[in-house]
Amino acid sequence: MFARHFIDSLEFARNGRELRGEIALADMHRLQDLLAVPEGAIGYFVRGYQDKSGKPMLEVVMDGSCQLICQRCLSGFVYPVHLVSHLLLAQESELERFSAEEDGPDSILADKHQDIGALLEEELLLSLPFAPMHPPGACQIAARGSGQPGNSAFAALAGLKDR
Repeated sequence: MFARHFIDSLEFARNGRELRGEIALADMHRLQDLLAVPEGAIGYFVRGYQDKSGKPMLEVVMDGSCQLICQRCLSGFVYPVHLVSHLLLAQESELERFSAEEDGPDSILADKHQDIGALLEEELLLSLPFAPMHPPGACQIAARGSGQPGNSAFAALAGLKDR
C-alpha cells in the first residue's frame, strides 16, 4: 500500500527536494474504470526546482505499465507508462494568467498540503489516451472482422434492408 505523502509544494520547490517511490495502481481510485487488471505499480520521481526566472516548479516522472481495456475488443492490453511533466506552481491570483500562456508549462495551484498520490493519479490520467486500443494489428476482434467480407455493421444493415 502507498504511504500518502503530503508536501508544502512551494517549500519543496524552493529547497530542491526530491521524492521517489512506487504507487500501486489499486490506490488510484479514479483510474480503476480504465484498468483491465488493477494490479501492479508505477514508479515515480518528484523533484522540486526553480526555473531560470526563479518560478517554483515540480518535475513529475512516472515509469511502469498498466493494463488498460481496449475500446475496440474490450480485452486488456499492456500500456507502457513513460511520463515526464513540468508543472509551474502558481498562487491562486496567478493561476489564470499562467494557464492562459500557450507555450509555457502546465500550471497547478501551489498547496501547503499537496497530496502527491492525487498529483500522480491526475498526471497519469491526463497522459492516457482518450480511447485506449491495442496497437494496430494486435486487436483480436478487429483482425477477425477485417479478413471476412461482409462481416461488418454495414453488411448487417444491408441484410436488414432486403427483408
